[in-house]
Formats: sequence, C-alpha cells, structure tokens
Amino acid sequence: RIAPPKDKPLLACEAGLLQREIHFTRTLQKYHLPIPKILGADLSKRIIDRNYIIAEHCPGYNAFYRLKLLTPPQQDAVFGELGRYARRIHAIENPAGWFGAPAPFKPFRKWSEFVRWHALTLEEELQGHSFMAIPHHIHVASILDKMAGVLDEIKTPRLVHGDLWLRNILITQRKGTYTITAILDWDRCIWGDPYFEWILHGLDLRPTFWQEYGPPDANPRSHEKRKLLYKALGCLQASLEDSLHFHKRKQAMQMLTYAIANFTELSKAL
Repeated sequence: RIAPPKDKPLLACEAGLLQREIHFTRTLQKYHLPIPKILGADLSKRIIDRNYIIAEHCPGYNAFYRLKLLTPPQQDAVFGELGRYARRIHAIENPAGWFGAPAPFKPFRKWSEFVRWHALTLEEELQGHSFMAIPHHIHVASILDKMAGVLDEIKTPRLVHGDLWLRNILITQRKGTYTITAILDWDRCIWGDPYFEWILHGLDLRPTFWQEYGPPDANPRSHEKRKLLYKALGCLQASLEDSLHFHKRKQAMQMLTYAIANFTELSKAL
C-alpha cells in the first residue's frame, strides 16, 4: 500500500492514514484477528517519495462481490462470522484511556470532545466546496452542545475499525463453508464508541450478524440520538469524499441531503 502524494488534497480526518494502519496493525497482532501482517514499512522516502508498506498476501475473494454468488445459508454464515469479529474488535479497550486517533492527531479526554472536533472540522471543510452547504437553520455546534451528555455516556474508548464493510473482507471456501480469511484497511481506526462504526447503522446487515454481535445498546433513547448523529456525520464525510476525491458532484449532493435530513431529525429529538 502506498500513501497518496503530498499534493493530493485530503480531509483533516485522513491525515497520516498509512501511519495509522501501521500503528493499529502491529498493536492488534496479539488479539489474533485476521489482519494481514506488515512485512515491511518504509517512511524514509529514500526509494520513492511516498510512504509505503508491504503486507502479506491473504487468500480469498472480496466478500462484496463473492457473496452475490452464494446461497442464503452461505451468506448467513459469513455475516454471522463478521458479527463475531465485530464484537471482538469493539471489545478491545484503549489501555491509555483516551479517545480519537493516534499521532498526528491529539488525544481527547472525552468522547464528546472528539466528536465535536470531527463534526466541526467536517462542517468547516464544506466551505471549500462552493456548491455544498448546511442550511442556516441547522446549527451543528448547538446540536453537539446538547448531545454532550449523551455522548459522554461512553466512558471507555473501544476500538472502531472505521470501514468494516464487505469490500474490506476476504472470504474463501473451506470444507463447503465460506469463512473470513482477512479483514483489510485498518487505516481509519479510532478509539471511541463502537456504534460509531458506520456499518452498524448504515448497512442492511443480515439477522445472523446481530445474533452473533448482540444488541447494539441498552439505552434506546441514547442509542437513537447517537445513531442520528453518527449517520449525519458519516453522510457528511462521504459527501466531502465524493466531491474531493472522486469529483462526483451529484453523489456528493445526495449524501449531503442525507446528512441534512439526519441533522434535522436529531434537532427535533433534542
């Protein structure tokens, strides 16, 4: 994997992605998760003018494409295994006790502080895209002020993969059953609320996933508010990515529309 060149624009939350992947991949080896080992890492820029890593080759098909060819029971088996892995990932605690991502980011004492930084940074980055804006009647900072108590119900920073969807899963057939051989792309990991994992509220997961993962939250009112906020922030980030990285104006506007709808619903609930 090769880091983007220096002149490629990135979102603030995308700083140091390759360094983050190195950090978490090595830190998590002791948990015996299906993570490709890093065989070499070069941040010196002596060979090429970009950071890069060399990871082991893992057998398997991309689950996003292969699952379409499988029978429902085979699909259920994969989703159930993904639920078990997601539960294990989200059970890992940050021994240092802080929220957020490692350097070059700063640590946060409270989950609400990280979410506030993340949300207001995304909102500020909209200013670089002239065709996108959050309506004036939606006050993101005010929403975050009202959400602080709900967010700070999260006392323990736990591991959030950040991109745990089927495109980052490899599967292969063993004894007639498809199993997960690798979970890829650990470069967007943070320490925080496991429900910040966007697949939990942004994908239509099969029931076997939830059977293995367990109930997402014990507090329905808190759960619903966090869900709306995380969906709004996820759509806002996706909107910026569509505009900045892929120059897809129509898709960017559609994702921003989703973000605004979630912010509006959350405002009414507060």
